[in-house]
Amino acid sequence: MFVFGRPDVQELLHAHFVTVAADDWYQRRRDDPVGRFFRSVADQGPRKGEGGGTRQGRYVFTASGKLLGFNNNRDPERILKMLRESLVRWKALPAAERTPGAVEVPALGAGDLDAKFVRTPPPGGLVVAVRTRPVTRRPGGEFAACEVPGDAARRFANPGFAPASDHLWITARETAALAATTRAGPLDPALAHRLLRFHLVDNTRGEPPHWDRPEIKALDLAVHPPTRESPGRLVLRGSFRAASADGTRGIDGNLLGTISFDPATKACRRFEVVALADHWGEGRYTPGARPGRTPLVVAFSLADPQDPDYVVPPQGIRWEQGYYQADRH
Repeated sequence: MFVFGRPDVQELLHAHFVTVAADDWYQRRRDDPVGRFFRSVADQGPRKGEGGGTRQGRYVFTASGKLLGFNNNRDPERILKMLRESLVRWKALPAAERTPGAVEVPALGAGDLDAKFVRTPPPGGLVVAVRTRPVTRRPGGEFAACEVPGDAARRFANPGFAPASDHLWITARETAALAATTRAGPLDPALAHRLLRFHLVDNTRGEPPHWDRPEIKALDLAVHPPTRESPGRLVLRGSFRAASADGTRGIDGNLLGTISFDPATKACRRFEVVALADHWGEGRYTPGARPGRTPLVVAFSLADPQDPDYVVPPQGIRWEQGYYQADRH
């Protein structure tokens, strides 16, 4: 937010660049035209990924794959400097390389892509937007957003006080089972474990460690059927608790919300679920957690198919089978 939320950065990007966001974990592994192109660009810079290491960062490159600039720093001024220098290098290229259509990019079909590293939303299922945010508990018991420390912008640090985003994917089978609910009972085990292990986590400061199955200490999520007064509306309610083996990291909370289906078509119309928990500890890539047990809110709602990020996969789906079968792996 300190970088791409700035109007001057946004103006420069909109005026002169085509922006692309991708997960380096997939790009550096995939054996297909997309992966090979990405690595050919990254290998021109300092992060060549020797030994399978990361190539993450910000790259400026031409459609033909010529690297013009690289940065992996949070300082907005350094990023702006890199963008402007890249633009100068672009303008210095021969006109033939800068003419629209100078590079023909062939269309790629599904068969051209490395299926091991391509993730698409489940057909007939649900894409649920997940927003995670730490909050403070006021003396009266109500909750409020955390204030950003005054020196955070100076340090270009991410204190984790803004909402973090992810997606929860629910399969067609799980969706149909929810829509057909006629009596109260436990939430589908795979979905319940997926929700806790991969989405009830503190991802507000970076990539979080997800919960392993042995770290689940309690998980009781129940679905309650529609009533005559509220046809098609399910109630999801329950509690959860997870902790690392040494107890230095954990979460303990409750979840409540509704999932509404069209009674005739069984299409999901609303998904409004909120989890409120005490969280403690941090992971290797999420340092800087608040000390002790502090409140964390996770909100779930239907994602908008028109949003550009609708197809962005869940952060925890790198092992696809483990994500969908979270109760078994």
